Amino acid sequence: MKKLMVAVAVLVFMAGPAMAADWNFYGSARVSTFYTDFEKNPFKGGIDSEEYEQNLHGNARIGANITVNDELTGRFEYGTLGGVNVRILWGEWDFGPGSLGVGKHYTPLLFPYSNQVYNIAGFNKGDINMSAFGMLYGSRKSMVRLKFGEFEIAAVEPKSVYTNQAALQAGYGFSTETKMPSIQARHGINGNNWHLRFAGGYQTFDIKANNRDYAVDSWILGIGGRLDVGAAYFKGNVWGGQNVGNMADILVNNKIASAPATLDGDGWGYAVFDFANGKVIDKDALAALVIAGYKIREGLYLEAGYGYVETELDTAGAVTDDADTFYIQSTIFLAPGVFLTPEIGVIDLNQDNSKVNYYGIKWQINF
Repeated sequence: MKKLMVAVAVLVFMAGPAMAADWNFYGSARVSTFYTDFEKNPFKGGIDSEEYEQNLHGNARIGANITVNDELTGRFEYGTLGGVNVRILWGEWDFGPGSLGVGKHYTPLLFPYSNQVYNIAGFNKGDINMSAFGMLYGSRKSMVRLKFGEFEIAAVEPKSVYTNQAALQAGYGFSTETKMPSIQARHGINGNNWHLRFAGGYQTFDIKANNRDYAVDSWILGIGGRLDVGAAYFKGNVWGGQNVGNMADILVNNKIASAPATLDGDGWGYAVFDFANGKVIDKDALAALVIAGYKIREGLYLEAGYGYVETELDTAGAVTDDADTFYIQSTIFLAPGVFLTPEIGVIDLNQDNSKVNYYGIKWQINF
């Protein structure tokens, strides 16, 4: 009996804080039904293909916002990408002048302006939102973040990726050494019907080869904003930097350089390590998007967007790789939380001559 009483007391003690918190659960079920016409489909060996694609979006989710008290809040969110995965696991403490957040969340490198819903089947990550084709998107990563009003700065988990396919195939021994986190920040200015956002980030790591260390430095700077004019709205951003793939998504093609001498890249914004000459070849990047939308009436919206990205190795004679995307869509609400989004668009990976024309519908119910 004494052991039972102790066990009950422990359970009450453990359950007490959780029972005192306010848990607000939510979910979002998303399914895409699209027809695609691929020229040189990169997911099927470069052949032309026409296919009907239907799948559960990788960003379908279920989660909860948790409020313990005025100072302590939390959030968790599970998605369906590759099975069940943790999208967000976050705790935040409001200490008065600002707040301290710890866990996994969207990084400060985020301008969430595009609503492009097409789900590239080869990736199956869910709504693409131009996240690799113009929108600044640093994904969700583990970080420690300080926030003061519209300014936030975070120490984000670093990513140490570079490319040199020839050296990898030759079996050369490489290793990397990272000594600091990725430092990222964002600041906002808000008006009555407009806002501006500024973002930037920096990180570095070393490639260890030839008994030497070679630094790979990455940096990003960007500006974005929104303007509302009656029932219309306009959004856009421009950003760029060096070796940006280690901090934000960008995709210009799917090629892997056979050797640094080809002066072509891997399309993901990574530096190339030239083993033969013992140097790092940095990759410059530029990205932009523009969005225009209109509210026809409550529950019926139109939006069109265009995004462009390019990368180029920082060396003489380098080839500029670029890609762009365009879409037009309508969001139609059938009931609160129930809507569908017909969309037609194109994604063109220019240097690969790989292109997809698509049209279809995303079906979504938020609950």
